[in-house]
Amino acid sequence: MFTNKRLIPIFIVVFVDILGFSLILPLLPYYATSFNASGSTTGLLVASYSVFQFLAAPLLGSLSDRFGRRPILIYSQIGSFIGFLILGSAIHLPMPLLWLFVARIIDGISGGNLTIAQAYISDVTDPKDRAKAYGLVIGVSFGLGFLMGPAMGGFLSRFGYDVPAYVAAGISFMSIMASTFLLPETHHQPDETRKFGIQSYTRVFEYLRMPTLRPWLSVYFFFALPFALYVSMFALFADRQLKYTAEQAGYFLAFVGLLGILWQGGAIGPMVKFFGERKSMIIGLACSSIGLTYLAFVDDWLKLGIVAIFFSFGNSIARPTLTSLITQIAPPHRRGEVLGATTSLDSFGRIIAPIVGGYLIDFHPGWLGWLGGALFLLAFLIAITNQIDEQVTQGVHP
Repeated sequence: MFTNKRLIPIFIVVFVDILGFSLILPLLPYYATSFNASGSTTGLLVASYSVFQFLAAPLLGSLSDRFGRRPILIYSQIGSFIGFLILGSAIHLPMPLLWLFVARIIDGISGGNLTIAQAYISDVTDPKDRAKAYGLVIGVSFGLGFLMGPAMGGFLSRFGYDVPAYVAAGISFMSIMASTFLLPETHHQPDETRKFGIQSYTRVFEYLRMPTLRPWLSVYFFFALPFALYVSMFALFADRQLKYTAEQAGYFLAFVGLLGILWQGGAIGPMVKFFGERKSMIIGLACSSIGLTYLAFVDDWLKLGIVAIFFSFGNSIARPTLTSLITQIAPPHRRGEVLGATTSLDSFGRIIAPIVGGYLIDFHPGWLGWLGGALFLLAFLIAITNQIDEQVTQGVHP
């Protein structure tokens, strides 16, 4: 599976990290509701993690460029571990809803795990192999994590909503151990003179103004926003539209994870070889748009399965190819920071999505599909109307 053996340690780290995250993701709204949280408060709780991740990710990416990938990744994982512990303990503390917010905020502040993992992969792969590497490490990790995590979380919720949080903390601790003992440093010439601070945030907007990066960061945002809309609001959609329980919603997300594994393991390599990265990404965006738009018509499990097939295929192809293109366009010594910018765009999407999605579902659940499909379509249109400078992807930067 891994011809590049240097990818194995980071795969283990990313998989364990995503498993812990996905285990509590579909249960968080139900956990908050058990403390009598309103719908709007629950939306703010879901968004709070992403607000602070949005603020922290560029700084963490910049720090990884300065001090190396490994120490910053371990710091991020320790934050997740503490956040999960507090999440599980909230039920035993006064003002439990407040502690849920504290837990998610701590996890968000340290939420640079994926950014640094992407930078790590870019350090150890050649540009021509990078899309496949992202597919294997990030894509398969997401697929396996979202196959096992939601199903585990749904089952464990039978014993109380705090139990999945404690299990996630244990999994996060395993991730820390994997990073400490298995993960070598790859950024061997860190820029220790590198300044950081407010520049780490303003550079996000600088990159958005760069002609080479602007269209692809725009594509990334309009890809990330509907994806966040789907992930953050699916449990509520399933409850309102299909009358699913939390456990049933978790099992469906596990099914989507299984499909993701199949696409990442078998489709992305041949597609990139045959079509190239840009065309593969465009195909992925088109399928994502079709799949999420069809969500507007779902009223039974069979139609939901059609959504899962198109959506999982599109996401599995579009995300790694788009990320690979962005790393090739970014200057090598700024990859961590540029990937931090993509994580911030991801987080910004996850801030907006639960708030907007909650209102949409209150109005009519089908609008979740219409808006999500339209946003994927916008990403598709930006992608097909912009070309990529071949000199840049070959490593020649102005």
